Amino acid sequence: MAASGEGAVATVRALRNLLAHVSPETAAESLSEEFPWLGLLPPESIPQFVVEFTRAARISAELGQWSVLADLLRGWKATAVIHAEPDLLRQLSGPVDDDLGVVPAPLEDDDDER
Repeated sequence: MAASGEGAVATVRALRNLLAHVSPETAAESLSEEFPWLGLLPPESIPQFVVEFTRAARISAELGQWSVLADLLRGWKATAVIHAEPDLLRQLSGPVDDDLGVVPAPLEDDDDER
């Protein structure tokens, strides 16, 4: 592992340890400074975000693939956007009562022939 990779891993491990030793409220408050959209999430979702953020950051640092963390952040940010739009939240949270028609058969893929 390159020195920069070792530094990233050490930083994420330190962050993980720090977050493990503070209250969930303190962790959420600290992360909210970087990710203000956390304030749009339901309070009961924040601890889950902290755990997933820490895990994804560690995986990203270990692999040197920061797309893992970026994907997680995009997903949580999209969730926050949904919670910011009451009509959208209601539509996506409720049951689907409409018959949306026949589901088409999957398309055959050339890779399946291998």
